[in-house]
Amino acid sequence: MELTIKSLLQNITKFEQQGNFEYSLLAANQLLLRDPNNAEYLLYKLQALDGLGRVSSDLQLLQHYANMRSTDITAFLLLYKAHMALSNTAEAIISLAFASSIDPEDIECQNLLSSLLAEVDPKYKTVKINIMTTSRIGHLAMEIEPLLRQQQDEGDCLYIFISNPANVANDYLYTLLKSCTNIVESQYWFNLYVSRPLLLDDLFFAEFAYDINLSLRGLSSEQINVRGFQNLINIYQKFPVCIGVPEEDLDFGWQLLAHLGIQKNDKIVCLHVRDSDYLSKQFPAQNFDYHDYRDAKIDSYQIAVEHLLEVGYKVVRLGSSSNQSLSIKNDNYIDFCLDRHEEYGDFLDVFLLSQCNFFIANFSGPFCVAAMFDTPVLVINGAPFQHPHSKYGRFIPKRLFQNNEEINLMEVCHGKTFSEATQESILLYSHLRLKEHGYHYLDNSPEDILSAVKEFDNLVIDRIINDQPTILQKNYISELPKGFCHRNTPNVVCESFLSQYPHLFKLIN
Repeated sequence: MELTIKSLLQNITKFEQQGNFEYSLLAANQLLLRDPNNAEYLLYKLQALDGLGRVSSDLQLLQHYANMRSTDITAFLLLYKAHMALSNTAEAIISLAFASSIDPEDIECQNLLSSLLAEVDPKYKTVKINIMTTSRIGHLAMEIEPLLRQQQDEGDCLYIFISNPANVANDYLYTLLKSCTNIVESQYWFNLYVSRPLLLDDLFFAEFAYDINLSLRGLSSEQINVRGFQNLINIYQKFPVCIGVPEEDLDFGWQLLAHLGIQKNDKIVCLHVRDSDYLSKQFPAQNFDYHDYRDAKIDSYQIAVEHLLEVGYKVVRLGSSSNQSLSIKNDNYIDFCLDRHEEYGDFLDVFLLSQCNFFIANFSGPFCVAAMFDTPVLVINGAPFQHPHSKYGRFIPKRLFQNNEEINLMEVCHGKTFSEATQESILLYSHLRLKEHGYHYLDNSPEDILSAVKEFDNLVIDRIINDQPTILQKNYISELPKGFCHRNTPNVVCESFLSQYPHLFKLIN
């Protein structure tokens, strides 16, 4: 006979009092057939399974319950038990961190977490957690690595990073990060954090230097950008490299390149010119037109690349795809965008960025990879206006116009707004807002690029640059506002560009 909801609930109470957990489980399953997402019915089932000693056997059920009742400390204590039974120590720790976030005064949680951390290593007194952005190589490079640089001497904290491994921008870089820190691949924990980020208490939150996901914790884009760039500049100037390509991988990389005519003692410059091809192929359902202002036409780089070839460099263009190319027929110029190694393309990108003499870049993902290894970086067609945050660098910005009138970039740094009618700063704009007000960028000319490349080549010696500014660069720095988030770095505008366009960098009173 089919029982009513009321009868099933009465039976569960009776069976629990009798200690008849098999019947209690049957009644709970009957209730869940009627209402599968009812958190109360789920709890009845978990209590029955607990009475039968099987509560930790169904991980998916426990995760479902934690999703339904995410402020119930019991949900995460049950997940802790289940992960311990499966020897998933890192996920057991994550479970306890969420449980302790719900009730920081819970002694049981405190003791369990302290004991488990001590089992991992007696030095650990606390744990900090964050999710990773794996789908974009720039974020993949500048989240964990700067944090590890900064925290190298803080040995009493265990850091755990949660990834969604479904879409990784560079498999080798991801593998390299996994070898250096604790990464938990879990769609469940990733989605739990994204859906309710403030559930994880600040005590257990590992904030990245530049953390785009801080928007989930209530920060504005402006706060994220200003704080993020200040953090990155400070970290890369102050702390040494903490992640490197392993020796065996270095040997393998040089063996691969030998087949392309590149030897270990060659002078190598890497090149990346951003275009829309990669994003349109990787994320066909998303519109990334708002990023187009950061793109550049590769034709304008031709004479600079030819110069590098003439003075003895081998030039390797990096990238997984592109909709443009250079018309250079020279054995010392290799274009991995058009002739990418099918199996080891991701590895060679990272390997070369760790080993080349210097890197010619845009403000895009590969720039952040080069920064990881303190590789000197020359940013061409820099947009928006920002100084490279890497340890060694220089840049030349794109020129900005409103209709036919060129905009003074120093005034932009000082907070110039779109118009007198708005308080929105051009510096912290969205590209779409720029277009609405008639603004557009002009790419660097071939001559500007050549001059910057020659200047940078003279600065770089053994992958280090002389970061002493010239008189013109000192004058430029003095014009920057005191609170400018990019100010405290030696990576300034190239001398050649300052001398060519002095009107762009003098503050007009």
